[in-house]
Amino acid sequence: MPDRFGQRLVKILYQWWGHKGSLTISLIVTLSALAIYAATFLGERPTPLFDSIYRLELSSLDYRFQVRGRTRIDPRIVIVDIDQQSQEALGHWPFPRFHLARLLDNIREDGGKVVAFDITFSKPDETAKPLDELSSQLEEQEKTGTPPNPALTARMEALRKEYDYDQQFADAIKRFGHVVLGNYFLYTQTDLKGVTPQALASYANALAFFPFPQVRPVPSFRSAGDKGRVDLIDKYEDLGLVPRGAEANSDLLTGAVAAEVGGTGYFNCIVDADGVVRRMALATPFGLDADRANWDMYASIDVQALRLYLGLPNQQTILWYARNGVASVEFGPKLIVRPDDVSRLMVNFHGPARTYPYISFGDAAKKQFPPGTFKDKIVLVGASATGIGDLRVTPFGGLDFPGVEIHANLIDNILNRQFLKRSGKEVLTDLFFILLFGLPLGIWLAVVQPRWMALGFALLLPFAAIVYFAFLHGSWLNFIVPALFTLVPNVSLVALYRVLIEEQEKRKVRGAFQQYVSPEVIRRLLADPERVKPRKSEITILFSDVRGFTSISESLDAQELADLLNGYLTEMTRIIFRNQGTLDKYIGDAVMALWGAPFDEPDHATRACEAALSMLARLAELQKEWRAQGRPVMDIGVGINTGVASVGNMGSSLRYGYTAMGDSVNLASRLEGLNKEYGTRIIISESTYKVLRSDRVLMRELDMIRVKGKLLPVAIYEVLDAEALGAEGKELVELFACGQKAYKQRDWRAAGQAFGQILNRWRNDGPARVFLTRCEEYLAEEPEADWDGVYVMKHK
Repeated sequence: MPDRFGQRLVKILYQWWGHKGSLTISLIVTLSALAIYAATFLGERPTPLFDSIYRLELSSLDYRFQVRGRTRIDPRIVIVDIDQQSQEALGHWPFPRFHLARLLDNIREDGGKVVAFDITFSKPDETAKPLDELSSQLEEQEKTGTPPNPALTARMEALRKEYDYDQQFADAIKRFGHVVLGNYFLYTQTDLKGVTPQALASYANALAFFPFPQVRPVPSFRSAGDKGRVDLIDKYEDLGLVPRGAEANSDLLTGAVAAEVGGTGYFNCIVDADGVVRRMALATPFGLDADRANWDMYASIDVQALRLYLGLPNQQTILWYARNGVASVEFGPKLIVRPDDVSRLMVNFHGPARTYPYISFGDAAKKQFPPGTFKDKIVLVGASATGIGDLRVTPFGGLDFPGVEIHANLIDNILNRQFLKRSGKEVLTDLFFILLFGLPLGIWLAVVQPRWMALGFALLLPFAAIVYFAFLHGSWLNFIVPALFTLVPNVSLVALYRVLIEEQEKRKVRGAFQQYVSPEVIRRLLADPERVKPRKSEITILFSDVRGFTSISESLDAQELADLLNGYLTEMTRIIFRNQGTLDKYIGDAVMALWGAPFDEPDHATRACEAALSMLARLAELQKEWRAQGRPVMDIGVGINTGVASVGNMGSSLRYGYTAMGDSVNLASRLEGLNKEYGTRIIISESTYKVLRSDRVLMRELDMIRVKGKLLPVAIYEVLDAEALGAEGKELVELFACGQKAYKQRDWRAAGQAFGQILNRWRNDGPARVFLTRCEEYLAEEPEADWDGVYVMKHK
């Protein structure tokens, strides 16, 4: 029995050795994935490459939020929203602050427990400003010997008290008690622009009354003293999280917030490199003293609101820090939060915007809400109205998420301990999957029959399910490195190595594309066959069509027509290939070609226009030959457009071809047809004009048109051969531009003279003839007053 086992083991080892190339690939993939994981998710991501991988993982995390959708929220949190409805009811923001006083009184009377403002009131209310100015004028008159009317003075003083809305707001804050006023930190030079040093010092002094309640080193780190505190600030500095200034509330309102009963907190959001808010800091260091040992830590409005809601004294709201940074934030002995080393917490969003209940500020200020709406609740006051709303991008996408609701999510997370964790346990799980999808999977790939190797990709499904299940239970497992940098390359590279799929793919591509593109493009496709798959891409499309082909076809028999058309199409196709274009198809006598696909070309518009000019030049030579042979002479029109289209292999399972589809393609076809109306040969769109760079191409703006089925007008331009026309071509373009300018200004007579002058020199100039006819029509019958100069196409 042992002998049999030993023989079997030797056989397996011998079989593996026979696939040592595959095993080597798996080993390299595994080691590379471990290195990428360590550099990206355990280090500081020092290079753009690692940062892009990190962003991929963040995007996969966002997708998990989107798949999960809404979850149950804490009913103890409600948002009062300064929305469009509020501005309709109370006027434009900022509202007179007696509305804020009424809001606080109404919430207090309804039983609200805490109110936190995602707003800073740094400037005084200006409702009574005219009274203050009038009072100052009366005082100046009194100094000059003209005493004011005592009754007027008394009335003025009464009105000043009546309209002292800041005092009314401050009194309401004192009556409520548990109020958190918002402030925000300034991080960049742009933020500081216009803020004087005196104002910064004043705001810093106001904030100094409300530092983080308790900031303490853990017992094992007490010996570090002030240096430990400075080291903590340096960790914030390394991540660009140390503010350079702050904006706080006015002295009157700051004085109304008692340090124990109320407080202030900052409401800044941390924005990741891709513009998405995923994390929030619970504490931030700030100070203006050169010695950072004298700086304080400041709490966010989330921390302050929770402290007040839980009824905690300052001594029980503690930020603990150690050698590695922030260790924990303690909300009493029963609720301890463990953020990262600079106090950031991942926000476990409960849903897209407006998942939490919203009450319009106008309704709340007017007490137009059901009794009990605010009873025993945390009330967050913020803005979402157009022009004043603090709207953010979150994992749910779209710039429509009010910043105040991010704070609602974070408070909910802390209250209910619903954190999205990424700790040592999650890291070990990530490493396990990287190793599993590396060597063990590589051993299986090395010995399995080639037809079963693709099943390795199927492991993505159970792995994605595990990652998603962990996410639902508050753990953030890495998806990108185990899946995209371990499993996928492992299966792919080993499969390619074993079955030489690359050669099969090359033959397939060569056979399919030799009729569409030049040999050089085929060579590049063989190196990257994935390019033929459908994708969205910016390309330039060219349509050409033979003028009067029906009458030509009727004058020839089938063979003569075929010979004539084949010769013409062969020459046009050679020009397309010579200019690195892709022949999409022949549509009877029409040719459709495109540039910028299957490979990206930065100058695809230029190549297309130069190809069109070469087609006309070659056509002129062919026309001489046809006349000499007594054959019918063909002429063409060309339309060119640049835009995004769907490009790739498309069709049925029985037959397919490489083609482009979309509005950009349709517009190119319509532009070709416009040549008949303007008497031109080549017309391009505005999008092509903007990116066209060629000394050979001379362009003149033709018209503004509105294509049938579209609302927005499109500028169109004629392409002329600068080399063929020389100096006369520039004169033609300049003279036509003068006529166009007069035409757009409704100066029909001046425009008609310019176009007539063109026709005197260039009798066959089609655009000048078209606009001269329009000018004559408008002189006879003036267009309507709202005429915008846009010509509407009557056909597709």
